Amino acid sequence: MTRLLPHRPDAAADLATFARRVARFDAEAVIRVVAVGRVAGFFADTPFDALALRAVALSVPTSLDVVVEAGTLAARAVGAQGELELPPPVPALRWTSSLPPRSGWSELSTLPGSKVAAVVASGVDEFRRRSPEVTAGLARREGRAALERLAADIWNRELVAGVPIRLAHAADSYGFLAPDDVVLRSAGPWLRLDAPHGSILARTGLPLFA
Repeated sequence: MTRLLPHRPDAAADLATFARRVARFDAEAVIRVVAVGRVAGFFADTPFDALALRAVALSVPTSLDVVVEAGTLAARAVGAQGELELPPPVPALRWTSSLPPRSGWSELSTLPGSKVAAVVASGVDEFRRRSPEVTAGLARREGRAALERLAADIWNRELVAGVPIRLAHAADSYGFLAPDDVVLRSAGPWLRLDAPHGSILARTGLPLFA
């Protein structure tokens, strides 16, 4: 069994919460764990065409790159001494070339977390308000397609500096937002939203998983 020793004693419990949120969207979801030195990144695919990232500071330098089941990680993440207990790795071939760069990020903009949350809430309200209108008189399949188009119209709008609102929606859905500032960054084709409790990353012009 692989164990990681976080710098903060409550980090394991926070990570278990993150893993539960990942599994809530997909019971078979996986998380890629990449540890380099004193930082471990926990990456998860999301329904928002983006990656969710929780970074954990480690007390002991570690080198690790494995993929684990999110649901299993949620159930056993917290060890007896507050360490992170990782479940056995599972094969996940599509993760072999899908990670963003660790360096080279340029800041695009900074926004108050409360403003970002308000934009997301406005988008949710608009989706709920317009849904009956766009699906009126349509069969189930056509209605689902109409809702997908409506969602794309709302969440692909610009938040600021070319960053789509869907990154903010993802951050809100995974519990990353807080009143503190949100920082938006870019590196090549990648966009990044850094919120107080986690990050959302997306790639422009290319599929997220090649």
